Amino acid sequence: MNEIFAAVSGFFLPALLLLILLHGFVKKAPVYDLFVDGCREGIQSAVEITPYIIAVFVVIQIMTDSGALGLLEKLCAPLLTPLGIPKELISFMIMRPVSGSGTLAIVEKIAGVYGPDSFLCRCASVMMGSSETILYAVAVYFGATHVKKMRHTVASGVAGYAVGVWLAVLLCRIM
Repeated sequence: MNEIFAAVSGFFLPALLLLILLHGFVKKAPVYDLFVDGCREGIQSAVEITPYIIAVFVVIQIMTDSGALGLLEKLCAPLLTPLGIPKELISFMIMRPVSGSGTLAIVEKIAGVYGPDSFLCRCASVMMGSSETILYAVAVYFGATHVKKMRHTVASGVAGYAVGVWLAVLLCRIM
């Protein structure tokens, strides 16, 4: 079965490219010019969102280096522990809405300290797979689309994230 998938996957991209070129030929579309225009727009979008990405990374570094992340952990522990959320996951929960790579490092640390099959690592893994970097995504998407009024985007994203985190811990406890 693996040999079949390997053979099919080797032909998939060339077949897709051929299909696109044939479709363009049938529709009499200037495929190469459209491709170049798409590349130009992609590069322009990357240039436009770069300041937003840099701002998010600077904020992450400031929070980590200044000790603000540790202070937030201490402030949140009395509120989250009664909800059944372990204090070892608080730094993950604070960092996840901002940085995917930062939280991946926290998951790696949890796996190294408590073991990959531990309750804490399972919870962190479920949270990692079922949550989004809200502030990063909002900064990138809204920056790319030039939307200035976010209205309820961040609040609803954070509310959904909070429910998702709580459910991840609850489901890991049940399973």
